[in-house]
Amino acid sequence: MSERILLLDLGNSRLKWAISDGEGWHAGEPIAHTRSGFGDLSPLFEAAAGVREACLCSTALSLTAALEAELQGRAGIHARRFVSPKEALGIRSAYDEPETLGADRFLAMAGARAMVRDALLIVDAGTALTLDLVDEDGQHIGGLIIPGPVLMREALHRGTAGVRAEGIPRLHEFARNTKDAVWSGACLAAVALVEHTHRKATLGVGAHVELILTGGTMPALVQHLPPQHRSVPDLVLRGLAVWAAQGA
Repeated sequence: MSERILLLDLGNSRLKWAISDGEGWHAGEPIAHTRSGFGDLSPLFEAAAGVREACLCSTALSLTAALEAELQGRAGIHARRFVSPKEALGIRSAYDEPETLGADRFLAMAGARAMVRDALLIVDAGTALTLDLVDEDGQHIGGLIIPGPVLMREALHRGTAGVRAEGIPRLHEFARNTKDAVWSGACLAAVALVEHTHRKATLGVGAHVELILTGGTMPALVQHLPPQHRSVPDLVLRGLAVWAAQGA
């Protein structure tokens, strides 16, 4: 068996993790965090007993150093952080300054590319909603970023005096209360962008474009998206596993 490696996807609201042994990998329960710190990391450290190296993707940059220190201090685990390159893992970045492309977006493309050889549109619905188009040769065509539905709702609350939406919302095509209207508008705006971009991508590539869906907010959107799609909740971890298998 190959050396075990800890895979870490530090997002804006959750730390997703898995243990890879080079032949496969096992994902643990995500750990919620705030800007000030993490939840209970004990399950992660228990599973990672004996691990000496971690492959880390982070979009929560203010917590990155704290996580690296926690790994080193509690378990002697050295974290190697992924920075988006111009070309690696079967993907060639479209960005003129490739390191400014979010590491999670690059790894999501790499994870999807490892599964599918067609052209790809990867949609990640989290705090932000990101869309990235990759052609069948692994060339990243470009992408889009907008606030995710939760962030849209929060922005509306902050920016208005009369729109408040307490309680658990429901998604309706035509809502009958403010709470549902705000949430439905945010979700359906995201759905409309995905549908528009997928349609344009298919026309631009001139071939079938596989729609790959991921992200913590995706369950709220998926039933309103085209049925021909592939849901892969752990897409960034899959990209990290590809990176780890190639020697990081």
